[in-house]
Amino acid sequence: MCILFKNSKAVVNYKKYLDIEVFEGEISSHQYPWHFHNSYTFIFVEKGSVFYELKESSIQIGEAEILIIEPFKVHRNIISQTTFYKAYFIPQEYFAREEKNIVITQKVNNPNAVYRIKNLLNKINQNYSRRELEELMIEIGESIDQPQTAYLREKPDNMNIIPELNHDLTIEELAKEATLSKFHFQRKFKKECGLTIGQLKQQEKTIKAKNLLENGKLSTDVAYELGFFDQSHFIKYFKKMWAITPKNFK
Repeated sequence: MCILFKNSKAVVNYKKYLDIEVFEGEISSHQYPWHFHNSYTFIFVEKGSVFYELKESSIQIGEAEILIIEPFKVHRNIISQTTFYKAYFIPQEYFAREEKNIVITQKVNNPNAVYRIKNLLNKINQNYSRRELEELMIEIGESIDQPQTAYLREKPDNMNIIPELNHDLTIEELAKEATLSKFHFQRKFKKECGLTIGQLKQQEKTIKAKNLLENGKLSTDVAYELGFFDQSHFIKYFKKMWAITPKNFK
């Protein structure tokens, strides 16, 4: 599946190969909200640079560098100059290996490792079977495990866990279930998850919206189904997350 969409500030190509998603775009200016992915994210920049903020650090990714982000790692990225970059979203099952070889959040800037990983990632666009993709990921993992790699932290911590919320409940009702005051519940949630409850809800809504649009639903119907206040609010939040309006994505 391939979806191409553009506006005056962005030209984006979205593809999916089995269960691996590939985002490819040229963007002149954009600030993504705080968010996470439930997959590993591999980012490499062809032109320009992208600034990433994580809960414990920040980092600039430029040409000939790769950033790897673990599943559920809360972050946001900022583009302030014309930048062409690719992002690969790879399910964590592909890297379910022994703990000593676990893939952690890191910046790869060793030229040999970058060259090899980029070439392997580019092979994803071939008509591979699931088994062939698994073998490809093994090669990528072996290329990452090099002493020249610059890590953002010394060793992996436990996988970040984002709790599932009952979105039909208000914050007051969620706080009551947790036997906390509204203030302390929101403060504890943000500290442990890296997102506010509102940010988490909006992210999950825009992900659902993207899936519905991919399956042929109209933008107006999606906004109504997901309970956005109005169409303009839906467009605003969708564009923040995907760098394009729902209409142009459609």
